[in-house]
Amino acid sequence: MSTDHTPENWFHEAGGDHCPHGAEPADRNSEVWDLWAEHHTGSPQDVYICLEAPAGQCCGACSEEFGEAVSWEACRERPRTASHSTGERTEHERITVQVAGLECLERECEEFFTDDGDEITGKETCSHFSEMDICSGCSEQPTASGEFPAVVAWTDCAARTLTP
Repeated sequence: MSTDHTPENWFHEAGGDHCPHGAEPADRNSEVWDLWAEHHTGSPQDVYICLEAPAGQCCGACSEEFGEAVSWEACRERPRTASHSTGERTEHERITVQVAGLECLERECEEFFTDDGDEITGKETCSHFSEMDICSGCSEQPTASGEFPAVVAWTDCAARTLTP
């Protein structure tokens, strides 16, 4: 697992709902365990993962910080476009981003918790998330401080060409 904000391929835990092979066999000196082990490997979190149950790309640094898988899309430090990572302004291009209220972005929305107040593991977004087309040239650059940048809707970009 990386300590940098970079995308990493993550996999679901062996024996979980996404693993087609079932739980780890008790007898590690058996053919059944050998066959099971062909589809599983250890992970930095000291659990077996199923290589046939990808969970998608996650941010190693955010996942380490929060103690659970954080999708690459949810990483607040990831560059939003190639030019944003260099700090340069981009051409005025339409890009699609996920938007939601601050409570949802910080995973404090009630939909991330059960009625008993326990956090729902594996839940990455809530129903309040939506997609929005923004202008990469007019919108503010992401900052290293983790503050959410101000964005300009694609329809409000004065410099855009009249393309759909």
